[in-house]
Amino acid sequence: MTHAAAAVIVCGVRLPKQIAVMPLPNAILFPRVLLPLYIFEPRYKQMLADCLKGERMFAVALLRKGWENEGRNPTPHPIASIGVIRTCMARPDGSANVILEGVARVRISDYVRQRPYRVALVDSLEAPEDVVEGKREPLLKAVTQLAKARARMGAELPKAVLSALRSVKNADYLSDLVSYTLLDDYYDKQAMLETLDTDERLKKLLALLQKKIQQFELWKTLQGKLPNKHVGHN
Repeated sequence: MTHAAAAVIVCGVRLPKQIAVMPLPNAILFPRVLLPLYIFEPRYKQMLADCLKGERMFAVALLRKGWENEGRNPTPHPIASIGVIRTCMARPDGSANVILEGVARVRISDYVRQRPYRVALVDSLEAPEDVVEGKREPLLKAVTQLAKARARMGAELPKAVLSALRSVKNADYLSDLVSYTLLDDYYDKQAMLETLDTDERLKKLLALLQKKIQQFELWKTLQGKLPNKHVGHN
């Protein structure tokens, strides 16, 4: 499945130039982030079995809007992420629960096989060494503001989540982790995945978080003194 001759090393992992791809309508994989997946379709059960026999890696790609009208093999976004299978728990029916750890952004340049599952040629979009530091304080400030706004609406973030975000020193990693954890819209997440420049990604992410903060504040204003549990009751 893979062609190791042109492989790139990222974070100690050798990235293949040819890899299985799992297109999904509702999941984004970011580098260094854990993504739980439930694999049950026959073609992806075969993909998983093949990956486990090999380098334990496959890519996750978000399907484009309108994918429902494209038939059996809808077109995903070309920017995706490769992940390493860290945990695989098989079920009696052949399905499996998988924990995939993101390794690197990649660009899908072509597909070399479409059935039973897709195999694509990919180019790494990650630098061999991740040395981005600093510029995290404005993002952490926005995360704190969003956490407070959510709490006022009864949607408090778990303390463990906030603690984990605050402990991340690398701005590049932090932006990916915040995007994965706090953005609700999958296409917003895809936009963050596609933004390779860290400064530009931070700017876009801050704008999205500020929009979410304003939405929570507006909802709280419209709610008035009505208890959170009664919101939505007429």
